[in-house]
Amino acid sequence: MRQTGKKVEHVAVCLFACPAKVTVQNEISSMLFTRRWLLVAPALLLWWIVGQIDKSNISFVIIDSRFLDQLHLNGRYSELGSLLSAFFLGYGASIFVWGFVVDRFGARVCLLSGTLAWALIMFLMSRATTFQELWIARFMLGVAEGNMWPVSNLLTNRWFPSREHARAQAFWMMGPTLGTALGVPLVIRLLATDGWSEMMQTLAFISLVPLVAFLFVADSHDPANSGGHERFNERNAGKHRSQQAPLKEILANKAFWLITLGMILSGATIFTLVQWTPSFLTEQRGLARQSMNFGLTFGYLLATALTLFFGAIADRTMNRALTAAAASFIFAVLIVPSALVLSPWASAVALAGLITVPCVVPALNGALLHGMIQPEFIARATGIYSGIGGIVAAAGPWIFGRLVGLLGGEYWGGFMFLALLNLLSAAVYFFLQRQPTKQNYEFIAQD
Repeated sequence: MRQTGKKVEHVAVCLFACPAKVTVQNEISSMLFTRRWLLVAPALLLWWIVGQIDKSNISFVIIDSRFLDQLHLNGRYSELGSLLSAFFLGYGASIFVWGFVVDRFGARVCLLSGTLAWALIMFLMSRATTFQELWIARFMLGVAEGNMWPVSNLLTNRWFPSREHARAQAFWMMGPTLGTALGVPLVIRLLATDGWSEMMQTLAFISLVPLVAFLFVADSHDPANSGGHERFNERNAGKHRSQQAPLKEILANKAFWLITLGMILSGATIFTLVQWTPSFLTEQRGLARQSMNFGLTFGYLLATALTLFFGAIADRTMNRALTAAAASFIFAVLIVPSALVLSPWASAVALAGLITVPCVVPALNGALLHGMIQPEFIARATGIYSGIGGIVAAAGPWIFGRLVGLLGGEYWGGFMFLALLNLLSAAVYFFLQRQPTKQNYEFIAQD
C-alpha cells in the first residue's frame, strides 16, 4: 500500500518534474525556491504582459466610433488591417538588429533601453491626429518592442537549465494571453471613460512598471550565490558544446529554417487573431461590449493555463516538435467552428482560448533552438528566425482584413485562412520531429 502511495505521488509531480532520477525534493528545490523561478521568470512574464497590452490595444481602438470618425476610417478594412500590420513590420525588421545588439551589450541594458523607448512612443502615439502619423508610431512601437524575443531567449538560456527550457519559455509566453486577458477590461474601460488618446498616455506610464523588477535581474545567474543545482550553464556548456553548433552551421541547418517557417505561421496566427477578434465579435456576431469583455477575458485566462500545460508536456515527453504539430492541428480543426458555429459568447471564449496554440508554438521554438546552438549565439539566432517570422507574419492581419473587405464584411474567409496556416504548421513540425537533430534536443534536455 505504501509503495502504491509513492507511485501516486510520483505521478502527481511527473508532469512538471525533472528526469526520473531526480527526487521530488530536489525537483522542488531546483525550481520553486530558486532566484530564476522566484524573480527572473515572473519579471519576464510581467514584461510580456505589459508589452502585449501595448501592442494589442489597437484591436479595441479600431472599433471605437470616436477614433474611426476622427481618423476617417469607417469601413476601410484594408487600412485598418495595414494599421494592425504596421507594428509587426517594425517588430520583425528590428529583431534582426536587436539580436546582435543583445549579444553585444547584454540582455539587461537592451531591455531597459527598449522599454523606455516604447513607453515614449506610446505617449507620442496619443498625440497622433492622422492615419499616417498613427501608422508611423505603430511601426516605431514595433521597432522598440523587437528586443523582447532576443532578450527573453538569452535570459532563459543563461538562467535556466536545458531540462526547464520549454517550461520557462511557456511561463513567460503566458504573457500574451494574460496581457490580453488583463488588457481587455482595462482598455475598454479607459476607452469608455477617457477616450483613445488618454488611454495611450495611461498605457505609456504602465509600460515603465516592469523596469522596477529588472533592476534586480542580472544578465546571468551568479554561481557563487546560487545552490549547487544552479551550476548548470557551466556544466552544460562543457558537456554539450559538441552537440551544439555555431551560428554559421545553424544557418545551413534545415531544422533551423523549419523553425523559422513555424515562427512565420504562428506569428501570423496570433497577430491576426488577437487583432481582429474584437471586430468580428461586435460586427458579425453582434456581441455586446460587456459580454465580449467577459468572454474574451475568460478565454484568455484559460489559454494562459493551457500554454503552461503544453510546455510541461513538451518538457516531460521531450517531443517538442511533435507537441507543436499536435497543437497546430487542433487549432486548424477548431478555428472555423469556434468562430461561426458556436453562440456569440461561446465563440468569444473559444477564439480567445485558441490563442494557446500560437503562444505555445513559439515557446517550443525557443526550446528547440537552445538545443541547437551555442549559448553565445542565442540572441542573434533568435533575431534571425524571429525577425524573418515577424516581417512575413505582419502580412497576416492585412490579408485577413483584405479577405473581409472582398467578402463584403463577412469573416469566414479570414478564419479559413487561419485554418490553412495551422494545417501547414502541423506539417512543418511533424517533419521537424523526424529530423536527425531531434536526438540532440533529447540528449541535451535530459541532462
